[in-house]
Amino acid sequence: MKIGRILIVLILIVLAALVGFRANQNIQAKKKAMSQPVAETIIPVETVQPSRTEIAEKVHAVGGIQSDAEVSVFSKVSGKIANNLVKMGSVIQPGQIVSVVNRDEVGYDYKPFEVKSDAKGVVARILLNPGASVNPNSPIMNLVDIDIVKAVAAVDEKKIRFIAIGQDARVTLEAYPGEIFSARVTNISPVGNPLSRAVDVELSIPNPSHRIKPGMYAEVEWTLGRRVAIVVPLSAVVDRTGSIPCGMRLLTIYFIPRFRQSSSFSGLFPSSLTNSMSGCSASSSSVKSSIPHPLFTTHFLTHTRDSRRYFRSRSV
Repeated sequence: MKIGRILIVLILIVLAALVGFRANQNIQAKKKAMSQPVAETIIPVETVQPSRTEIAEKVHAVGGIQSDAEVSVFSKVSGKIANNLVKMGSVIQPGQIVSVVNRDEVGYDYKPFEVKSDAKGVVARILLNPGASVNPNSPIMNLVDIDIVKAVAAVDEKKIRFIAIGQDARVTLEAYPGEIFSARVTNISPVGNPLSRAVDVELSIPNPSHRIKPGMYAEVEWTLGRRVAIVVPLSAVVDRTGSIPCGMRLLTIYFIPRFRQSSSFSGLFPSSLTNSMSGCSASSSSVKSSIPHPLFTTHFLTHTRDSRRYFRSRSV
């Protein structure tokens, strides 16, 4: 019995010694690893210097072209159309004869009835051809007045307060790439669309050559103001999501540590440039691509419910 107990004690002592030895080896290995210098991984990045340039605060909207007026021409008598004296695209003046109608009442002999236009315009479409029956309720053709056309654009309700009657605007059409047409606001709808959350704005565009056609797709742009600001490329801005309040966006610009940081932000984004820090020198550099420097970061919160953006900054 005594020999068995002695063996058990010896075995426990040996196991304890082995455990302590292995623990000591692990501690020494960790100390050795921590004492060795860690190789730094160099990640190449592309930097760009902020630049001072003039930016414009703008409101954009899309819509369509409409004629200034559209009328239908009717015959005052019943009968059959003998001849249409005009065709699609013909320019019509008030009092001009546009069609001839033969009255076909049995037992009576009538002279052909001349249908005259009461308005000026251009023939948009012929609705009834010769031989077709016509009555005072049947339109023969449609006329449109396109000496002046209207662009009806749907403006976001968040931006409608920046639009006023008489305000100038620029209109571009897909039919004429690169060409800009001058326009002026003539009417603003008193109601908004509950589905699109937009308000229709009507603009008048001179069209003496009739190049602009009703039905064309139009893009409208209003310039609210211009100012000089320091900007960085949009590719240097990181858009982050997370626990951000509804309607807000957290944007981040990373700057190289040796340059000074500012905490003053104001303005809105152009299409390709981002308004940077107003106190930042144009000689500073910001990271444009790849992994940014982790030690010098500027965060700012932008409010997307308005065409103007408000910023809040802090350092990390």
